Amino acid sequence: MENAIDVVVTWVDGTDPVWLAEKKAYSPDGTFDEADNIQRYRPSDLFRYWFRGIEKNAPWVNKIFFITYGHVPEWLNTNHPKLRVVTHKEFIPEKYLPTYNSAVIELNLHRIEELSQRFVLFSDDVYLINQTKSEDFFVGDNIKDFGIYKPIIPKESFSHTELNNTILINRHFSNHKKRVLKTVRKFFRLDYGMFNVNNFFALLYSGIMGYKSFHITVPHLKSTFKEIWEIEGDYLDKVCHHRFRSIEDINHWALSHWNIESGRFVPQKINFGHYFSAESEAEIVEAMLKNKYKVICINDENNNYDYEESTAKVKQAFEEKFPEKSSFEK
Repeated sequence: MENAIDVVVTWVDGTDPVWLAEKKAYSPDGTFDEADNIQRYRPSDLFRYWFRGIEKNAPWVNKIFFITYGHVPEWLNTNHPKLRVVTHKEFIPEKYLPTYNSAVIELNLHRIEELSQRFVLFSDDVYLINQTKSEDFFVGDNIKDFGIYKPIIPKESFSHTELNNTILINRHFSNHKKRVLKTVRKFFRLDYGMFNVNNFFALLYSGIMGYKSFHITVPHLKSTFKEIWEIEGDYLDKVCHHRFRSIEDINHWALSHWNIESGRFVPQKINFGHYFSAESEAEIVEAMLKNKYKVICINDENNNYDYEESTAKVKQAFEEKFPEKSSFEK
């Protein structure tokens, strides 16, 4: 379908003994923190609500591409006509496999032949909690995204990825100020609020200093992946040989930034989505029940909270929001 919009979601079961054994065998110097691995990759009890949210709030979706090492949740209806289970071996070149680096998976998505030109990339911790339209993600051939600049303030290892993304963009896009002023209404908007200050100060610099990222859904154009691979193939090949996360990585956000600098975007509303840490269960529940956003991310990368208690409270809110089983569940 020419105007189809697909959804891509990446998932891993960090408790799968086959996957664990393979990952341990490939770990550098044989080091492997199994406790950290299980915490980072533990399958969430909430994932079935991801499918309920898609079915109820995004009926316009053409197909869901479920990206996996090979495992699937036991409750998932893999025979659903709108679901396509895709293993890493089906689309990632053999020379990059096996991989335990999400950047490698993301940067090769364009190799999925059946995937549509326009698709929305989800992490498995990003949920649609209110009704959406296709126009929330794409307007014609343009993505909906945030044209907001922000200096990169290094706080963690992931800051290297954000910096590398920005370096790549600066290599190929000059005359930053001229581009912004030419499409000024995309970068200065009433609903951007204080972020307009960010963009004003960004004009004082000759290069791009970084981007404000919201850690929610990211709409993509398949053609942009192909374009960057043609231009930066050697660099992307190097990144994709990183079996584990590396400080030299870029990720799929770089492709979103590329679309912004190429003018292939329409401004997204600031209140479209929100990022939450999983331990902030009271805020998550309030956002869900008061319909504050269309999309939320519930990020679980912090060990310093009661996982079972927090998840139980959020799960109850999800059950109130989506009491009906989706057709993607057995």
